[in-house]
Amino acid sequence: MRVREEGQTDRKAHWVLLAGIFLVSFSLLAFEVALTRLLSVMLHYHYVFIVVSLALLGLGAGGIFVHLFRRDVSAGLAQFGALAWYASLIALSIVLSVILMIGINYIGFLKGNLVAYCILLFVPFFFTGILLAQVFRAFPAFSARIYGADLVGAALGSLGVILFLDSLGGINTVFVLGVIVSVAALLFALKPTKQDPRRMITALVSFLITISLLGVNLFSAYLPEIPIAGINPDKEMSLALNEPSYQADIIESRWSAFGRTDLVEFKQRPEMMRLYIDGTAGTPMYQFNGNLSAPGDEIKRLQETFSGYFPFFFLSSTERNNALAIGPGGGRDVLLALMGRVAKITAVEVNRDIVEIVRDYSWYNGDIFTKFENVNVVIDEGRNFLKRQKEKYDLIILSLPVTQTSRSLEGFALTENFLFTTQSMHDYLEHLTDEGQLVVVSHDDFTIWKLLAITFAALSERGVSQETAMSQIYLLGLSSPGVYPLFVLKKTPFTPAEATVRYEKMRQLGYNPALAYFPQIKGEGVVNQLLSDLSRGRITFNEVKKNLARNLSIDVSSATDNSPFFYKIELGLPPSVSLVLRLSLLAMVLILLVPILFRRQSPSAKTSRPVKRRASALPYSVVVLFSMIGIGFMLIEISLIQKFTLFLGQPILSLAVVLFSLLVGSGLGSLYSGRVTPDGMGKRIVVTTLVIFLVTGIYAFLLSFLFERLLGLALTPRLLITVILLLPLGFLMGHPFPLGMRWLKETQAENYIPWLWGLNGIGSVLGSVGTIAIAISLGFTQALLAGATCYLLASLVFRNTWLKQSSDSR
Repeated sequence: MRVREEGQTDRKAHWVLLAGIFLVSFSLLAFEVALTRLLSVMLHYHYVFIVVSLALLGLGAGGIFVHLFRRDVSAGLAQFGALAWYASLIALSIVLSVILMIGINYIGFLKGNLVAYCILLFVPFFFTGILLAQVFRAFPAFSARIYGADLVGAALGSLGVILFLDSLGGINTVFVLGVIVSVAALLFALKPTKQDPRRMITALVSFLITISLLGVNLFSAYLPEIPIAGINPDKEMSLALNEPSYQADIIESRWSAFGRTDLVEFKQRPEMMRLYIDGTAGTPMYQFNGNLSAPGDEIKRLQETFSGYFPFFFLSSTERNNALAIGPGGGRDVLLALMGRVAKITAVEVNRDIVEIVRDYSWYNGDIFTKFENVNVVIDEGRNFLKRQKEKYDLIILSLPVTQTSRSLEGFALTENFLFTTQSMHDYLEHLTDEGQLVVVSHDDFTIWKLLAITFAALSERGVSQETAMSQIYLLGLSSPGVYPLFVLKKTPFTPAEATVRYEKMRQLGYNPALAYFPQIKGEGVVNQLLSDLSRGRITFNEVKKNLARNLSIDVSSATDNSPFFYKIELGLPPSVSLVLRLSLLAMVLILLVPILFRRQSPSAKTSRPVKRRASALPYSVVVLFSMIGIGFMLIEISLIQKFTLFLGQPILSLAVVLFSLLVGSGLGSLYSGRVTPDGMGKRIVVTTLVIFLVTGIYAFLLSFLFERLLGLALTPRLLITVILLLPLGFLMGHPFPLGMRWLKETQAENYIPWLWGLNGIGSVLGSVGTIAIAISLGFTQALLAGATCYLLASLVFRNTWLKQSSDSR
């Protein structure tokens, strides 16, 4: 059995090759997602974006390494031996990178060192880049099937990692992925056993090491849990654990695809525990006896000191019919609504682990999620749930919501959800009763200004002036130490009597009037002067926004569904995005210069062995083709993930389904492209890239229209619609890359394949960060159109090469 040099394989070798590529791609995509979860525990979310993005540069660097230092790629069985070697290195580097990543945090000067993380995580991607570049160069005739196996493996990896994370946790998931890659190494090594038994030994050793680590960790806890308190001292949970007076301990930890959820108890404050997601976004769970008539001193004190209870003091009997709490966390909002005698309470929490922990600790919290018949807890994304409801609420409550996470494989692309946008304000107003109120407990003053921005924008679209808008709003607790600012928006204006009674209660509770605002309450020092000036039209919000930008370098522009970056308060691009954008642009330029900077003499000058030379220099259009499809693919993919998140609701499910649909479609498209004859490859590249441009452009304007009309459907039909919409686009996007690889072989330019693979890989990183840069500056629709434009450019540029080739062949 042998693999012949011209690219023909026997059937068994063919399937071994595809199976190995499938397993490697499955594991690498899953590893990428798992890293975002692990790093999100150890680092702040924006650092996750930096580390993962820079690690992904390894894929492109691997291709460049092959181009420069592995020019004489062997054919036949010996090539499988090399693949076994690199797959073994990938398997070992996956598990060792995580072991070392955790271990270095016990070394003082390396603790939390971003450079150390980047170097460790760069290695497995680098070896994968070498393996795939070598495969494509050795077997260009099979590019369609190889690329198809690569994409389908990645598609299933996007689903599989969720199952692994939910059942095994972050560290064990990585060990499982290492085992899977070592199985690929064994498959590759089985072919050349007689020729090079060392490859089999290496593959076997990698398998034994990874399977042993997994087994030991499953049963003996070889690796400790990630020590949040020691790694990131600025995280909320770390601060709590490191404060001696708290005597805090983690009493339970749960892993899932959503993240790591920890329950922390405080021995010096037994009346409260806290739940943390990835070491931050803390939410309290109060000790409660379950008796609403005599809840205990701590709960009574909470009613007087927590700003979120303030609106309940003034509700009439007709304003207590129902309430919707979005993101109840440990149940504080539900508890306060119960104390406020609300007749029906619906609580929507996106993190299943939090809900299950609160239910499991019913003995501590009074069983607030289950005991009371008027409380209904739903596991869903809040905005998505709201848009599907026809019911109107007297209160919609969002208490200290945090939309900043690193839930996506890019680490930044899904760092914002849709709770606070101009469009969300419309949804809240539409779902309030005539006297209903939106209550938001905020973290700081900056959030209040952003809330005002989206409120003014939404009400302006409804024909409400700034002055009238301020008559529907009151605020308290601004810049008050130890007090969470409160924002309340009523569907209709507050009357002078309503404003006065609230103002007097605010003074009675000890809030500073100068740090509050109530409509119709005027006078210097009586309320916040700047907010009072806004209400009287003495200054416009645009002027306030300009002053904040000029004096404090703060951006309080309104967020939209198209650009939902509510917590981005710095002017311009966030430093993490800007850094990765500059580095990926630099890497792209360097790779473009590789053939010039590292041009070597032909091997024939040093050896008598005949060398097959290419027919002509590589056309620049081919460079544009591989660059643009790398950048464009990621621009389209990430933009669609974000757009479908609101439609599907569950963030992790949305990520998995969109990735799966696009990658499976691309895999099928790649396999189908193998049927294209050599004479038709150029035309097919031109046509498919043009059609991708047209289809993506249609989606950019059509999706929002469709989502508005289909959002009321149950989840299963929405999932089916997602797959139906994305599979055809994915099918088209699977054509250009493998066809380009085959075109290189037909034009005797296969020596450029590793270089172009590297260029495509760096283009993918540039496309990822470019999506976020465009979305922050303009919006995700514009990022989607930018991706479409990349394919249009590829089509137009490559068209000249195709026409010239067709002319020369006549």
